[in-house]
Amino acid sequence: MPVRGNGLFFVSRKVVAGVTCGLGDIYVTRFNPNHRWSTPEHLGCAPAGPNTGLDEQGPSYFEANGIGQLYFSSSRVLAQGGLVPGDIYVSMQGVDGTFGPGSLVSELRGMTAAATPANDIQPNVRKDGREIVFSSDRSGTRGGQDIYVATRDTTADPWSAPVNLGGAINKEVAETRPALSWDAQTLYFGRAPGPEGMSDIYAATRSKLNGSDE
Repeated sequence: MPVRGNGLFFVSRKVVAGVTCGLGDIYVTRFNPNHRWSTPEHLGCAPAGPNTGLDEQGPSYFEANGIGQLYFSSSRVLAQGGLVPGDIYVSMQGVDGTFGPGSLVSELRGMTAAATPANDIQPNVRKDGREIVFSSDRSGTRGGQDIYVATRDTTADPWSAPVNLGGAINKEVAETRPALSWDAQTLYFGRAPGPEGMSDIYAATRSKLNGSDE
């Protein structure tokens, strides 16, 4: 069944024999007021499920026409044995509630200034499925990873060309893990290094929500 608003998707690197697929796998847990959080459910390994032998990050769920869609990225970080640039994927939820294999979202794929594949990671989708933010080191970044945004008129349309959110958000360091608030008026993200330490959390607000009927 669709998760609807009471579910939490997260990534765990805990190794469970016969269950885990790779470096970081996606799980879901559901909240019940009477029984609290359910035992986390592993979403399954490719080719049947979305998890792969690489490192899944940033799971972000929404529903369109009653069908659940899960966006996420797959990549391998340098400390885990060589850099494999990230790409953004989407997994569709079946009528039985399970999530299928990830499909590459090709219109969000980028290239670096050196003409190599960009590290496109940690997507977060607005609740209506018409806006997405993610972190990338593609050509045009101000430094390290920057936060980009893409939109679309309907969930059946392809995404627009991603746009750098500019100097109000992106600095000469690395911005990662963007997340839109429920009303999409606030963007939360990380920046490293930040003035208060190795990494800090920031919030930016906007006065008007473009591309929404709300």
